[in-house]
Amino acid sequence: MKQKLPHIYFLQTFGIILVVLGHSFYRISPDNLFIKWVYGFHMPLFFFISGYLLRDVHPDISSMKLWGNNGYVMRKIRRLLLPYFVISSLMFVPKALMSNYTVRHINLDWCSYIDMLVYPYHNVFGAYWFMPTLLLIFIVFIGTVLAAERWHLHIDIRIVLIACMIINISINFHHESLLNILGVAYFMVYFVLGYVFRKYNYKKYLNHFSPFITFFVTFILSIILLFTPYFRSIELLTAINGIMLSMTLEAIYKRYRCNFLNHLYGFTYFIYLYSGFFQILSLQILLHFVPLPPYVYIPLAFLTGLYGSWCIGKWRHTRQQ
Repeated sequence: MKQKLPHIYFLQTFGIILVVLGHSFYRISPDNLFIKWVYGFHMPLFFFISGYLLRDVHPDISSMKLWGNNGYVMRKIRRLLLPYFVISSLMFVPKALMSNYTVRHINLDWCSYIDMLVYPYHNVFGAYWFMPTLLLIFIVFIGTVLAAERWHLHIDIRIVLIACMIINISINFHHESLLNILGVAYFMVYFVLGYVFRKYNYKKYLNHFSPFITFFVTFILSIILLFTPYFRSIELLTAINGIMLSMTLEAIYKRYRCNFLNHLYGFTYFIYLYSGFFQILSLQILLHFVPLPPYVYIPLAFLTGLYGSWCIGKWRHTRQQ
């Protein structure tokens, strides 16, 4: 994919940098403007990328092999659900025993263990909610497409996108739904947006404009939206604008033949899985014993989270060669 879709590698890398950076702001109010800016679009960006890649790799969903050892759904289960279950289970007891040093107290009992698996936002690693949510989005989307084809329903995917937008702004999204079902409905719009964006090759229209102008417009709009009073669709607009901003950054990165992020390409998955370990050590445990100011512990948490997990990825790749 590095050769075929370098822009996707950039978006994945930019997105994971925002994820790790956002998790580095320990003891900082969530109302902080920078945190609100990051959280406004960094996870929708990953759902967008996932939908984009599904369309790019499998343009004909009806011909996909879904089950079996090499089936698409089985591969996604191994990649998303298996680490969610295994890593969460392995870390449940240590995290519960260290509750005095962590942000959220966890009881060491079976109810808490089951709760953190079936309510993804309660997981011992908060960021892991993304994995089961994305898996369910894959299953729901592919299942819907296959059902529509079986019943000979020819529905323009752009109509589906509009329907998903309406659902996004209509539901009362919160973190307490079983298997994050509400999250599946809420984030589906960004997955479908990525799928539509790739299917109709809308990226070519962005190329007609100067990336500097589009970046300036989307960045200014992102700032304006930060200070705009809440209305029903503001989160949707903020996320879509942030996705477009990310794509214009990629165009600028490409135009100037930059490569300072290239060493992170292909390691997004490892950084996502393991950055939490390093950030717990550098933030919650270290700060319990050594008082450090934010200008010290934020860069420390960011760098250890990003490059500690990157080193694990490099080691894994080296072993597989």
